[in-house]
Amino acid sequence: MSIIQLNIVGIPYRKDLYGHVSEFLAEAPGHAMTLRPESANDNDKVAVRAYDWLGRHVGYVSYNLLPIVWGALRCTEHFKLRGLIVSSNIKHPCITFECSVPGYKGPATDLYPQKIFLEWKYTGPVLDVPEEFDNLVYMRDEIMDRLGERDDWDDEAQANFIALVKRFAAYLKYDISGEMSDYRQHLIQKLEDIGRYEFQEIIDELTMSVGRTGRETSCGSVLDFWKEQMLSADTRKHLMVHQQEYDAKRVEKELEAFPESMYFEWMANPERFVSKLYYRHIPRDVIWRFVSGIAFVEMKHAIAKKAEEEKAKREKRNVIMTGDNASYIENKE
Repeated sequence: MSIIQLNIVGIPYRKDLYGHVSEFLAEAPGHAMTLRPESANDNDKVAVRAYDWLGRHVGYVSYNLLPIVWGALRCTEHFKLRGLIVSSNIKHPCITFECSVPGYKGPATDLYPQKIFLEWKYTGPVLDVPEEFDNLVYMRDEIMDRLGERDDWDDEAQANFIALVKRFAAYLKYDISGEMSDYRQHLIQKLEDIGRYEFQEIIDELTMSVGRTGRETSCGSVLDFWKEQMLSADTRKHLMVHQQEYDAKRVEKELEAFPESMYFEWMANPERFVSKLYYRHIPRDVIWRFVSGIAFVEMKHAIAKKAEEEKAKREKRNVIMTGDNASYIENKE
């Protein structure tokens, strides 16, 4: 018999709790809760709902804990977990759920199959990696280096570390790759294990950001960032210089072959596409090649459209021969 604890997030956005979230959180500890998979969720196929003692859908299991909850759910007969709410956080609205799991063998390891994405073939141009991604890698490494020196920290060093982690958290919204998702989870666990109360605010911030609501509310920021990269002068210059090296039709066919028909999702609704991408745990290299292909194809389409418009303008200036005089009249209608 194993005891597991899970964070439940997204509470302020549940319609049954509108207007009285604080009252719910104050009352919740000690009450029963049930967790069940959300089978109809097309965006996040492994999402797990939380229902309170009154049968209300009040939130979701935090994204970083989904491997644990699925490892537990697979030990049950009806794919549900019943337990108690043991604590709540009113400042950063979330609750802690606890239950016993007979035969628990550990976290699930197969929630995010990457093979289909790693096997995707792409032969088009690849854009330069944005500076923001390089900054994230630097901050990630710097965070781990400073944690290794924490026994020698004074108050200023600790304050600087917390400021660094907050800056890192702000940059994380631009990188929705599987690697950064894994690192964020690792960092949360590391800070929790250290157990300094000064870290609690940043732990809560990181935890909320990986929750369902935190990720979906940042979709617009991710999309704006990608579009900024795609439309920048440097990007267009890079693609224009190399456009003759690549076959746009072939690149578009490769985009269409991206797993789970996600290119068509992009064409239909880019923000919904980003929302889905959050839940696929795709490697950064694969995501960036996909984004590069979109930028290239859209540039080629824009060039073709401009050429068609120029052709139409020329055709409007038809030369009309009239009578024996062979005079020319420009048709500007």
